[in-house]
Amino acid sequence: MPLLRWNPEFSIKNEELDQHHQRLFYLLNSAYDSVMESAETHRINTIIEELSDYTNYHFCSEEEHMRQTHFHAIDDHIAQHREFAHTIEMLRSRSHDNDLDVARDLIIVLGEWLLGHVLKDDMGYSELSRSDAK
Repeated sequence: MPLLRWNPEFSIKNEELDQHHQRLFYLLNSAYDSVMESAETHRINTIIEELSDYTNYHFCSEEEHMRQTHFHAIDDHIAQHREFAHTIEMLRSRSHDNDLDVARDLIIVLGEWLLGHVLKDDMGYSELSRSDAK
């Protein structure tokens, strides 16, 4: 059972970026499932790698969208992106220590990010979005 489910109410009114956010929900749920289904957390390193790569891709797309729509708080938003990317890199550097601890931290960090940043801060530019979400 997923920890957090994507809901159409979470849409920021941009189909591409909504799909990106849905992928982040998937990664959170993958980490959660990995911890809940077995005592082994061997998939956590793979999930952290994918999360790192995917957030870099997503952040570039989202920041370009914010530039195109002249989002007034872009600098603060980009700073939040950099802080999150740094946090993921710190988790990656710790992943060899105790994967269960890292897995728990990843679930907390990503869950808080989705609830706080994606579902709150990203809504700040949703009214500027020009494409309809499905």
